[in-house]
Amino acid sequence: MARWLITGAGGQFGSVLLRALVRDGQDAVGTLSFHGPSPMVGTFTRMDLGDADAIAEVVRKNRPSMIVHAGAITSIQAAYEDPERTRRVNVAATTALMELAEECRARLVFTSTDLVFDGSAAPYVEDAPPSPLSIYGRSKAEAEGIVRSYAHGVVVRLALMYGLAAVDRPTTFHSQLDALRNGRTLSLFLDEYRTPIWLEDAALAARRIAESDYAGILHVAGPQRLSRLEMGWIAARAMGVSGECIVATRQSEMQTPELRPADVSLSCERFITHFGQAPGRPMAEAMAEIVTNG
Repeated sequence: MARWLITGAGGQFGSVLLRALVRDGQDAVGTLSFHGPSPMVGTFTRMDLGDADAIAEVVRKNRPSMIVHAGAITSIQAAYEDPERTRRVNVAATTALMELAEECRARLVFTSTDLVFDGSAAPYVEDAPPSPLSIYGRSKAEAEGIVRSYAHGVVVRLALMYGLAAVDRPTTFHSQLDALRNGRTLSLFLDEYRTPIWLEDAALAARRIAESDYAGILHVAGPQRLSRLEMGWIAARAMGVSGECIVATRQSEMQTPELRPADVSLSCERFITHFGQAPGRPMAEAMAEIVTNG
């Protein structure tokens, strides 16, 4: 049986992946920051991804055969405000983990983002050249190059994820559902397009990739190109609420220090070819499960 190490287990994706592995009887441990929320399911240890010595200590203690590196500074604003720490956490930590994976002869799965693209040429295939607009996007694009140099490494570019995380903390998705449920104003962009994927589907796809022999880059995204506004309407219909509280806004009119890409929808044809099915289901189908099962 593989021994899994999941960095970022206090995040949305990492917590859901750790829970799925534990429930399936896998030998898995997560890592999370000293100040982040704890995952609801699974064993974890706290460490600073900006500390190479701490990373080495955790990896050598656990001797994983599978490393899923999902830990990162993911906030565009936080990355902009502290680019030096962003580089330590998002780039230098990836280099350290690649070297340790080689030492342990472990497979390394690195989760990247659709925000390595500038939004001008969607839908993007895996071979499209990265052209990030933000410090965050640039840090992830640089880290991709590090992982691609490792023979047992794979880059999984994740689209925007939605769903209920396996951590006890409020998330943007929770807040949006709460606004819809209680009729509070919910402002959503009509001019920002993604290919959103349910957290559960993203975790399952990443596990399938990890357990395969695929090397290189794969996109993991939902089958629909949707605006933030369209996502809100789909959620409202699934919840059986009117959605009258939804207000359409334009991200192009927002005053932000860095430009935001208008359309970073991803093509998943390579995943479909390799695994025989799409990585994610339509949002309405996933929302029905979320509403029914929580």
